[in-house]
Amino acid sequence: MHRSEWPQRTDTVAQRAASAGEPAQRTPPSERADRPGGPVKSARRLAMEEARRSKRPSRSDRPAGTTPEPDRVLDGAGFEELLRRTLSRARGATDTASQIETLLTLDGRLEADHARRALTRAEAAALETLTRPGREPGPGEPGGPRPTSDAASASVFTSALVLTRHGRLLVTLPGARSLPEDFVGVAARIGWSEADLAHYRLLLADADQRVAHEIHESRTWLERIGAEGRTRAVAALRNAVFMVPPVQLYRDRTVYSNLRDDGNLTGKTLLPTHPDCFFHHLDRLPPQMWTDEEAVVVACLWLLHLSGGPNRIESFNGYQLTLDHVADNFRAMRALYLQVDPDADIDVVPDRPGEYTVEGLETVAARLAVVRAELVSGRRLYYEINATTRRKSEFLLPGPSGPSRQEKGICERLSGLLPGEAADLDAAVALLRSERDWLAEPMPEHPSGFEALIHTVVAAATEHFAADFALSRGIRSLPKLIDALGRRDWAEIVSWELPDFYCCVVPGATALAQHGGDRASVADSAWAMSARMQYNTWHVMPGNLPKDPAVQARDFLAPHALPDLAVHSDLHHRGHVANNIRYSARSPERVMVAGHPFQSLTDLRILRCEGPPFERSDLVAVTRVARFLAQAADLVAESAQHGKPITVTAFDHHWHRRTIIDSTQERHV
Repeated sequence: MHRSEWPQRTDTVAQRAASAGEPAQRTPPSERADRPGGPVKSARRLAMEEARRSKRPSRSDRPAGTTPEPDRVLDGAGFEELLRRTLSRARGATDTASQIETLLTLDGRLEADHARRALTRAEAAALETLTRPGREPGPGEPGGPRPTSDAASASVFTSALVLTRHGRLLVTLPGARSLPEDFVGVAARIGWSEADLAHYRLLLADADQRVAHEIHESRTWLERIGAEGRTRAVAALRNAVFMVPPVQLYRDRTVYSNLRDDGNLTGKTLLPTHPDCFFHHLDRLPPQMWTDEEAVVVACLWLLHLSGGPNRIESFNGYQLTLDHVADNFRAMRALYLQVDPDADIDVVPDRPGEYTVEGLETVAARLAVVRAELVSGRRLYYEINATTRRKSEFLLPGPSGPSRQEKGICERLSGLLPGEAADLDAAVALLRSERDWLAEPMPEHPSGFEALIHTVVAAATEHFAADFALSRGIRSLPKLIDALGRRDWAEIVSWELPDFYCCVVPGATALAQHGGDRASVADSAWAMSARMQYNTWHVMPGNLPKDPAVQARDFLAPHALPDLAVHSDLHHRGHVANNIRYSARSPERVMVAGHPFQSLTDLRILRCEGPPFERSDLVAVTRVARFLAQAADLVAESAQHGKPITVTAFDHHWHRRTIIDSTQERHV
């Protein structure tokens, strides 16, 4: 019989041994008995075949990479399609103000006040001129007279309103008439009258004063902090933008980003030593050799970083880097933090530009950072993320006022699983503490009570939050992590790969309809999410370890500390675009492992592909459920220290195929 005709076994040696109630072990070739159809394959060969098989549930019977064509073609989807739609909508507007509003907000995806912060001061002056009350629309504008050769010659200047590929409205101006290379399309051309030009020049004079003020302040600051201070500031910023991608900021027409297509900041595509990095060798130059733009950019980023660390830089994604915007941000944060602690010692930032100094803003930033650290520690803040520009805004997170309806529903589901009744999640934790052995006991459909708990909670969250998908992630073997921590073997911990982590994804009843009734398609989406979340846990875990050389050599991000709500996530990230993940609510949680806190080692995340976004009340409930899962993980870690190890073996691609495609998933989709 030819080798290719041998019968294929899809189960592994370990699975066959487990089904027979025997320990898995390799049998020497001399001791194997031939079976009909050919020799028994070795464990190594079976493992290699398994590794080569596609992990996508719909293709688990095929070798990986053998699909004749992609399932989904993303051309015309996501952000590029949004830009095309926005341009089309703007071109059909009935007046110039509506055109500008559509372009600024990307057809309503952004709040107008925040969207205007992407404009340069000169562009803001031009738009204020062209939309001022009483202005008569010019030839060719919506509502204006039809353009003629005489009318065109009467214009003193013609502005083009364009969108760049980053989604920023750019306006050509006197003195800046050329179009950028990265523009997507022209939405309108607007002729300026003599009156327009006169009005613009008055506004521009004020804008020029502000620019001069911030350049003077930034250069004064650079001189004041000296060579040591400049080195410290640049090093801190280089590390910050490396730890918190994505970053995408503006200074005039220049884009500062660590994203792949722009790549002028340290990130996943540029090493800190790469000469294309904006910060490369900047700290070694005397201030006199810095450009005005470099001085202002570094001063603004330093103030943001000083006010609360690397994540504060993300609050400026999609913004122009100006001292005015930094001052506005500090005023807003001061007002927010004072709601929690009215007696907090945070200086008032003057309202009028030119009345504040960088030195004064440094003082405010340092005090904001102290108050913010207390709020972060107490989990009193959360982020609202608008993925259109990837900007994170901080808001206050209220504490729960009793069990929410979602918590009650999840506790009802748990009542059939736990070794007793629990009216709320606090009672459920107390029950688990009193019945610690239950977490390790095998369940009818799960290898352990811990795995049954994770699956049940995630499935119930899908239902009670009206989510299309819900998921929770973590590390498979807390006992192995405890052992490595005891030996301080940081190199081993950072060597672990994606299979050492898990993510349980459960689709809701609506997911099947969104995938045209195709269970295999639902399973593929769930597995894609699971694989990505395994990567996320792998990516952030080293950020909890000491700054050992082995750790620093590994690629990792700062662990997430705050919960968040996200909207319009189906625009940029390829996985979100492919799986149409538009809205989410997430709460990353800390797990205590042998006395060592691991931030963001587990979480709960709920997702919607369409419909309304999640609300703050949903997020409050999500934080409660996520904290419960983290407390269960705490107990698993404690049990391991007392000789009762629990390892998560479920939630791989086989599990997602079995629970979603097979009939057992009827109760979920």
